[in-house]
Amino acid sequence: MSPVDLVLVAGVALAAGVINSIAGGGSLILFPTLVALGLGTVAANVTNSVAQWPGYLGGVAGFRSEYGGQRGRLVRFGAVAVLGGTTGSVLLLTTPSEAFDVVVPVLVL
Repeated sequence: MSPVDLVLVAGVALAAGVINSIAGGGSLILFPTLVALGLGTVAANVTNSVAQWPGYLGGVAGFRSEYGGQRGRLVRFGAVAVLGGTTGSVLLLTTPSEAFDVVVPVLVL
């Protein structure tokens, strides 16, 4: 990527973080930008995921007072999230990237 592309991606990533902090869905602008700049869909997905997780940690920290009395729910949802994330990661790494290219429009929709 050229320096101009990197500046563009940094600006879009910042905007995606702002969108995620307000309502979620920032990946809907960052992922297509990465693909448009030449990253493969799998690489763009991984880059997008890594770029977004610090914002999710900030959300957890910001809303920690809201979690009072929710331990059981957090454990159940956390277990489902870990299972789903692990399953998705294994599928992403073991299926051909062409299969991911076919599924991406459906996932974005």
